[in-house]
Amino acid sequence: MMICEHWARKCRETNHVIRPHEFPWKRNAWVKAGLCVSLWLALSGGVPCSGSPDEGTSLPDLPHLTMEKMLPTVRAVVKEAYDAVVSHPREASANGKLGMVLHAHNFLTEAEVCYRRAHLLDPTSFRWIYYLALVQMDQAKCNEAVAAFRQALQLQPDYLPAQLRSGECLLASANWEEAGKLYESLVQKHPESAEAHYGLGRVRATRNQWNEAVESFGKACQLHPKFAAAHFARARAYQRLGKSDRVQEELRLSRESEGEVPEIVDRLLADVQSMYRDYEAYLKLATELGGAGKLDDAAAAYEEALQINPQLPDAETRLIYIYGRLAQFAKAEQHFRAAVRLDPKKWDAYFNYGSLLQGQGKIREAEEAFRKSVEINPRYSEAHNNLGYLLEGQGKLPEAITELRKAIENSPGFPQAHFSLGRILVKQGNYEEGIPHLLKALRTEDEATKVSYLYAVGIAFAGVGDLENGVRYLRLALSKARARQDSKLTQNIGDDLRLLAGEESTP
Repeated sequence: MMICEHWARKCRETNHVIRPHEFPWKRNAWVKAGLCVSLWLALSGGVPCSGSPDEGTSLPDLPHLTMEKMLPTVRAVVKEAYDAVVSHPREASANGKLGMVLHAHNFLTEAEVCYRRAHLLDPTSFRWIYYLALVQMDQAKCNEAVAAFRQALQLQPDYLPAQLRSGECLLASANWEEAGKLYESLVQKHPESAEAHYGLGRVRATRNQWNEAVESFGKACQLHPKFAAAHFARARAYQRLGKSDRVQEELRLSRESEGEVPEIVDRLLADVQSMYRDYEAYLKLATELGGAGKLDDAAAAYEEALQINPQLPDAETRLIYIYGRLAQFAKAEQHFRAAVRLDPKKWDAYFNYGSLLQGQGKIREAEEAFRKSVEINPRYSEAHNNLGYLLEGQGKLPEAITELRKAIENSPGFPQAHFSLGRILVKQGNYEEGIPHLLKALRTEDEATKVSYLYAVGIAFAGVGDLENGVRYLRLALSKARARQDSKLTQNIGDDLRLLAGEESTP
């Protein structure tokens, strides 16, 4: 399967949301990279967006591209698509794919020509006329885009992204009547769409229907609380109604929303984005997928970024962790070697590798990796913490305490380090210092570990003779263990609680 097809499929399967700020064609990537890309276009006269795919159909000339100054990865994918059109000039899919590649890399004028050719060759395809409308819209050719959107929606009337973007163009063209009909229909069919309610509010505002506009903008904000433009529009509507107190509140909400807009799930636009050969786009996607727990997809995205730019030690480092979680240890090892080859001082690569070895029970090798990590970065709390844990397991308690104190010194709010240090001190009978560390560990946001932390605090208080606090914390631990349906931990805590509280019945 081709790479671009793989990512298009992943976007569809995961309903990956494409946000406006993610679109590579919404930012000048080449200027940012210090590159100057020139593409020259030779066109025949204007050609209407209609026609038949027979041999007599008149097509605009292909764009004449100067590719020498493109990034190598971009040049390769553009050349491949261009050569396919040269070989099959009257094949709609080849023309359309070249348009998608150019569209993805912000060459909108050139993409427009290719989409126009594809549409002329296959007038029944929704995809090509929709893409044509998109690039016209992005070039502020709203009147042309409106016409193209109309043709697209005749082919596929219920494609919501096309309806929403058509509405934007109608508003930009001051076609209030048609925009009003469209948005009124959309809020009926898609009451969950914040964009539809916002669009209807804008139409109502042009009609001076301020109460109705407030209602529409309010619904948009209810559906998407950080919809900055909707809050601002609602503030203006309140101003027209003379409700100054509400104006200030909406303006505050608009400022705090920092320009955020609702997400539009657009599988066709995701197909275009998947062709973007900029490693930063894949890194961003990988971060999102990893945060959502989709580790296989995150790994594939990081690998894709590395294919584009092999000089990414951070991506190599993340793959150590991800492949470790996926139990693909050979791949994790391979990416560790690559990370430290690219950056011998990559302390988090040594840390991730140490964690990988620790999970495999390779204690000596893990200890070496953690020591290397803190040698490079003495303030790296996570490595000090893990090293302390390993030393504790080997019975080297004074060394373990030293490492845990360093972890806390560098990160005073580190719950796991407080817990490990507190547990060791309590075991040594140093309750006076150990219990405060255990209590600080309770600040963790990890509910799975909080049960064990509460259990340890309860036992510690019982050990020092404070039965009241001992029972209190054990009961809290028991409640959380039951909520998590951890039968073994529930039984253990219950046994200790009955013993401590003198209860005869099962709590």
